[in-house]
Amino acid sequence: MSGAIHFAVTHSSAGGLRELWDDLAEGLAERGHRVARFALYPPADPEGEGGDRSRWHHIAAARPRGVLAGLRLVVALVRYLRRERPAVIVTAMPAANVLLPIAVALARVPTRIVLSHHSPTDTHNPHLDRIDGWTGSLPSVAAVVSVSDAVAATLAHKPARYRAKRVTIHNALSRSVEQLVDSLAARAATPDPGRCRIVALGRLTAQKNYPMLIRAVAAVPQVELELIGAGEDEAMLRTLAAELGAAERIRFTGWLPRAAALERAASADLFAQVSRYEGHSLALVEAARLGLPLIVSDVPVQIEGVTARDGTCCGHVVPLDDVAVLATVIAALAQDPAARRDGAARARRLGREASHDRMLDRYEAVLAPLSALR
Repeated sequence: MSGAIHFAVTHSSAGGLRELWDDLAEGLAERGHRVARFALYPPADPEGEGGDRSRWHHIAAARPRGVLAGLRLVVALVRYLRRERPAVIVTAMPAANVLLPIAVALARVPTRIVLSHHSPTDTHNPHLDRIDGWTGSLPSVAAVVSVSDAVAATLAHKPARYRAKRVTIHNALSRSVEQLVDSLAARAATPDPGRCRIVALGRLTAQKNYPMLIRAVAAVPQVELELIGAGEDEAMLRTLAAELGAAERIRFTGWLPRAAALERAASADLFAQVSRYEGHSLALVEAARLGLPLIVSDVPVQIEGVTARDGTCCGHVVPLDDVAVLATVIAALAQDPAARRDGAARARRLGREASHDRMLDRYEAVLAPLSALR
């Protein structure tokens, strides 16, 4: 689609990033911009793509295995760029961030590129991170978006030309999800002072640090925990809950559709996200807008995530891997309905600040002038 704004990812697996790109593409289209979406390759599991597959063009039919398949992917990408001649490409995920500036140079098209980082770069493959410093410094790269100031700070080791292109645009929910969350929050039942249920949303992976949360919940007999999500750590986490004698109080729901997951979350009393790292978590934004008291880990991205624009902390921050402190915070909130009401009010304030329209305005301000150059 010549002259359009293209949103690109390494792979099109369902998740927060794919959802964000879909939301931005649709929002910009509503404002009169021409948009398209492509991925270097589809998920290994077709069901992992979710949603409407027709929205996404795949450069390769599968993830390349080996040097020859990688070269074929580059050739196919160059052909795509020459055929479509995008005005702007917004990239995400480390491999796409690195490959697109190279492919644009090989295709000899006047496309401008906006790189984006959705997690701290010290969590990326170190080799890709080094190459990204070089490719992101190329003239075709017009801007480098980070989804939080904490993520932007992890770009400090990049070359000066790279750092000069940095801009922070915080994530927000799509307009439809905002409306759904607000409707769920409006009809949420009055909390039962005799119970306390914690909810956590996200894949069951090492990043989410769920063993810490399970150990803390096991130490507080009056609370229950619901983990909404699936992932490679599920068997290990179930075993841990059983070993700690807390299996009856910890529920694994598996993956749920977005609306069902949010409905389950809306009926909880607390939200916990003790991740080792995040970018700017959409699950945290959802929980805040639902009015759930927030408990997060003491890492820069998480602290920024629970801090209002005036600097007010709107959540409870616990040291990473300190199970005893986390258990103490959970127990205190479980036993004090007034403290939970205060935490809910602060969370709602935070959730209102994460505006879809504000996020869309910020992306349009970056992308529209570049698109107009064509």
